[in-house]
Amino acid sequence: MTKREDLRPCAMCATELRGGTAYLVDGVRHGRRRRGAARFTRLLICETCYERGSPDPDTGLTRPASTRRTKTAEWWGLAGRGLALPPQPCLAGCGLTVVRGAEVLMRGVTCSAACRTSLTRTRNGGRGSGRPCGACGTPVTAGRADSAYCDAACRQKAYRRRAADRTPNPTPNPNPALASTSTSTSAPGPGPAPAPVPELLAALIPFVNGTTLGISQTLYKTLYRVHVAHLRGHDPAEHIAKLASLNPDRIKLPDTDDGHRLRTSLRTLRPAQNPHPQP
Repeated sequence: MTKREDLRPCAMCATELRGGTAYLVDGVRHGRRRRGAARFTRLLICETCYERGSPDPDTGLTRPASTRRTKTAEWWGLAGRGLALPPQPCLAGCGLTVVRGAEVLMRGVTCSAACRTSLTRTRNGGRGSGRPCGACGTPVTAGRADSAYCDAACRQKAYRRRAADRTPNPTPNPNPALASTSTSTSAPGPGPAPAPVPELLAALIPFVNGTTLGISQTLYKTLYRVHVAHLRGHDPAEHIAKLASLNPDRIKLPDTDDGHRLRTSLRTLRPAQNPHPQP
């Protein structure tokens, strides 16, 4: 019988990962979406590809981006903030040995989203969460331990209900920086205030470079995407709009100066994204 590890190729060189050490890294896949758009994901690469693109162990200097890029994928660093953990077997039992960063928010060591889902179902026995379904109210008795809906039909019904409750923005602006500029020039306030987007780009740096912890994995991914899009010269408006949709007063942030600065910058994004709110 073919083992699952025999079917897991390196994302960079397509070498089969047969019982060796695989490195879980943050990166993108090219050409998998319409118009060749890239999508943030996590990749499994072999030890050879990782050593070729990792910082020089003698000088600590970062190697050229070309050593971490192919026609189909590109990676930046180990998944998870912090130092690299020793090689550990995937908890889902797929046979791979994985190296990743020592991040507290990453539960266990798994090699992919599929193994993470398999592990969740195995631990729970496929009995579901037991919580009321978000659409029909019936207790969820099948599926993963964090299942919120009975099945795909209830999930779709809840999505349509949320879509119907949304209030459309009458004057959408794809570029929040232009919105903040036009608002400041047309209606000057009593004193100068920092522009929302540049302030956000400065406030998120301690959280994406690993010096400050204490935020959720979802918030970290969104901040990381904004940071990477800015560094690569792309428009981060899509990811900034996702941050603007969050309630900054309910987001879990550390009680530090960096946390207070990030919360303040997230608060200033909301009026910048919708300069004409509904009464």
